[in-house]
Amino acid sequence: MSEYLISVRALQRLLNDRIQLNRCLEGAPPLAQQIAYGVTRNYFSLTAILNSLLEKPLANKHNDLQLLLLCGLYSVDELKRPIHASVNFSVEAAKDLKKPWAKGLINGILRRYAREQHTIRSRVIQNNVEAQLEHPEWLVSLISNAWFRPAIFKANRSRAAMTLRVNRLRSNQNDYLNILRQANIKARPGSLTDTAIILEHPMLVDDIPGFYEGLVSIQDEGAQLAANLLNTTPGSNVLDACAAPGGKTGHLLEHACINLTAVDQDRKRIDKVFDNLKRLGLKAKIRCIDLASWQTNQRFDCILLDAPCSATGIMRRHPDIMLLRDKSDIDKLFEIQSLLLGKVFSLLVDGGDLLYSTCSILPQENDRVIEQFLSTQPKAALLPIDPIRESDDLVTTDYGLQLFPTVDEHDGFYYSRLRRKKS
Repeated sequence: MSEYLISVRALQRLLNDRIQLNRCLEGAPPLAQQIAYGVTRNYFSLTAILNSLLEKPLANKHNDLQLLLLCGLYSVDELKRPIHASVNFSVEAAKDLKKPWAKGLINGILRRYAREQHTIRSRVIQNNVEAQLEHPEWLVSLISNAWFRPAIFKANRSRAAMTLRVNRLRSNQNDYLNILRQANIKARPGSLTDTAIILEHPMLVDDIPGFYEGLVSIQDEGAQLAANLLNTTPGSNVLDACAAPGGKTGHLLEHACINLTAVDQDRKRIDKVFDNLKRLGLKAKIRCIDLASWQTNQRFDCILLDAPCSATGIMRRHPDIMLLRDKSDIDKLFEIQSLLLGKVFSLLVDGGDLLYSTCSILPQENDRVIEQFLSTQPKAALLPIDPIRESDDLVTTDYGLQLFPTVDEHDGFYYSRLRRKKS
């Protein structure tokens, strides 16, 4: 099976069956993954370009051919090989789709694009906001109305940095930086926490010194703020709600000697929590449950609610979010977030603290959730979050802290701190 056919089939499952792209590409060869992810990252511009090259739109029954043409356009743009090779492989893939009649169409469109590439691209994108920003129009509108920050769109199209979290039980930032230097691995300390190290170039975990010994984990620096903001103390009973895949779970246990319960409703993802803690040599009570319906008499001193969200702060890591989400999802997520926030707040002891977090940059999932909760829950008090540093990429909002995605450093995250008032 050709890489182009694998890419087309994966993209069909993404668009038609709404399945995450990484699942659609399980076991796929590297080139197929590159093409499928490349089409996904550039879907709006490639689609606009293709539409301008077609004399008439393709029928819905030929959506596989449409996707093959997008793969071909991406290959002409990005693959480091002669353009004629990308054209020829795309043409040959028409046989894999059992549409040999389309070989002439594919050849003509791709060769024309190869000849007039820059002229066509600049003309098509000029008046097309979706193609310019590689975001759906509804999301462009939501982000632009919330924040006057064009840099967000640039960051969302960038390649995410690979960041490590040093296990403070076994090392520290300076010592581990020395280990990397000795291994000729270029890296720098993060700017928000004393546990983050940003690698100059991504690398396989097999090549990261001490990874399998639990010396470090892979975790974005924005996510590493959670353990500091929750401010747990030794011996406290802590709940990590919506814990999978366990990055923050491990960090909480590295941060303080606590009694931790981690819950999540996704069986496959919660297995990753077990794996992460085993590698780090840490222990917690891990339960696969539906948090919303969980009945328990246990109460917790501190709770982290990393709520399900649109993931609009980490889209560069998961570009399929641009195609899987639509505007109606935001209202649905608001309801889920509000439900879970009310649930976990009821599990706090009086005087206990709760940290609400998302990897979203949309106020509808962040400040608005907290605002409504505070207006209906008299026992809840908002706690301030001290400014971490002055920067354009994070701002203190009315109800929390908003981090925006950056080109070279952290992703987008939101945090809000609440306390259950004592009776």
